[in-house]
Amino acid sequence: MIVLGVLASFGLLLNLMLWVGQRRLAGSPPPFPPPDKLPFLSILKPVKGVDADLETNLRSFFKLDYPDFELVVGAPDATDPALEIVRRVAAEFPAVRSRIVEGADAVGLNPKMNLVSALARRAEAELLLISDSNIEAPPGYLRDIVAHLHRPNVGLVSSPFRGTKGFGVGGALEALQLNTYVIGGVAALHLFFNQPCVVGKSMLFRRGDLELIGGFAFLGRHLAEDQVCGEEMRARGREVVVAGCVIDNVLGRRTVRQFLDRHLRWCRIRRRISLPGYVGELLLNPVGLVLVGAAIVGTAGSLAVFGGTLLGMSALGAAAERGLGVRRPLLYYPALELLRSVLVVAVWAVPLFSRTVSWRGDKMKIGPRTRLEPMGGTGKN
Repeated sequence: MIVLGVLASFGLLLNLMLWVGQRRLAGSPPPFPPPDKLPFLSILKPVKGVDADLETNLRSFFKLDYPDFELVVGAPDATDPALEIVRRVAAEFPAVRSRIVEGADAVGLNPKMNLVSALARRAEAELLLISDSNIEAPPGYLRDIVAHLHRPNVGLVSSPFRGTKGFGVGGALEALQLNTYVIGGVAALHLFFNQPCVVGKSMLFRRGDLELIGGFAFLGRHLAEDQVCGEEMRARGREVVVAGCVIDNVLGRRTVRQFLDRHLRWCRIRRRISLPGYVGELLLNPVGLVLVGAAIVGTAGSLAVFGGTLLGMSALGAAAERGLGVRRPLLYYPALELLRSVLVVAVWAVPLFSRTVSWRGDKMKIGPRTRLEPMGGTGKN
């Protein structure tokens, strides 16, 4: 009983720290005003298939409030249906420089980096911004992220994001996970531990800095190319920061199975980046841990601790999402938090014994630091 109370209190305290970090990070103004002459930049946007609200997402980039930029959008296959949507949206904005790329380079096993490498070869700017296809951006997005890159010695800027338009049970679970644990973890590592934590939905850097770490050929060897990029920048004395402008990760309708598949892929990544860190993640799930303990102990007191823990985590989840502008009925949170916690605990051990991932139809094995190996390579599955 006492052990459960301590476990619950410590877990709630850790999650409170994530919430504080999220509130400090999201919406923070750029520390320096944008440069007097905003530099020309290239937005590299890889697409594969038609994501939820793809047309709206693309249109938000053509409408960005920035004087001089280009959009380079591409798919690995010329027959990809997303390209027709890209062409249609681009035709609405003839004043915005844009080009479409068909096909990818063969720089590594990471399919995203293969495509981004092909986009970069067609791009003209020194500043490169990688932006995922499921991102919708506010008008001031570019001005904010460029201002952060112009801080002294900054080599890489990523953006905070929130999960939006998540429909179905899987979509609601995904949004809650992104808006609490993921953005809170990014914020805590940056603000409290001075550790780079990069999520590649939005990354801005200079070509010269990228070449110093080996370019896309180096990043293409890893599944977590975003985190590896941040670590390599930091190792070479360049700062890695998070901007203040929050962008939308548009989720669409998802099933619980899709939520679990994505969650397990990220778990395998984090386990290969840092095993001690991954083991410690259990403490960030006090609802699941206390539920297991209460089931073993079976006393009224243990059930009361579980109920208090569930309500505490539900309150933190609601506060985190509302702080990001995501609103759902408060009565939904206990059920969502309980389901999310049970699923996370149920699959936590899987990455300790499995290193096979499936990503957009490609199956790969991941080694230390998420280095990719072909499925025919040696090692356990």
